[in-house]
Amino acid sequence: MIAVIADIMASRGLDTRERQKMDRTIRNLLNHTYERFKDDCLAIPTLTQGDSIELLIGSWQPAIFLFHNLLMEGFEFRVGFGTGEVIIKKKNADECDGPVFWNAREALNEIKIAKYMSRSAGFKFAENTSDEESNIVINAILLYVALLGLTTTQLRYCFRYIWKKERTTEIAEATGTSKGNVSRILGKTPCYLIEKVMAFLSQ
Repeated sequence: MIAVIADIMASRGLDTRERQKMDRTIRNLLNHTYERFKDDCLAIPTLTQGDSIELLIGSWQPAIFLFHNLLMEGFEFRVGFGTGEVIIKKKNADECDGPVFWNAREALNEIKIAKYMSRSAGFKFAENTSDEESNIVINAILLYVALLGLTTTQLRYCFRYIWKKERTTEIAEATGTSKGNVSRILGKTPCYLIEKVMAFLSQ
């Protein structure tokens, strides 16, 4: 079992209107993620009042799909991954408990403590973590890090290429630009490699 806890950074400085807008945006992204990857979500992803996103997943796809969307919307966040046993109380992730969430929270807290290091993700494995679970977590972190260095425009074009399976002509038509511009922008990113790696991992 894998828990993911992501804390939105700098959210405390928002006024009431900005916070409401942020909440609506994130909740819409969580709903979209759940609808697309319902079979890989062992509980409904949730946003808590403390600006933490919580997921309980069985594959890397829901996390990376959500992370990609959050980055496109301009959100900065730190994320902790944990493995272990879970106590499923109700259908929402924030209503579940157990070592899997304790480990994810501990991994996240370690990032906050290490202020002298630029870290965006961490993980803590339970002793009985399977190789499959370990691979899911590590692959998710590596894919997340690969997305971190992209600009908003690059993220949007890559999203269409990776998740919507659009190619250069379709992306150009959807974004109102030229095929040459799309090719140039995608060519400056690891988008093609990320898509190939994701396809391999999904086999």
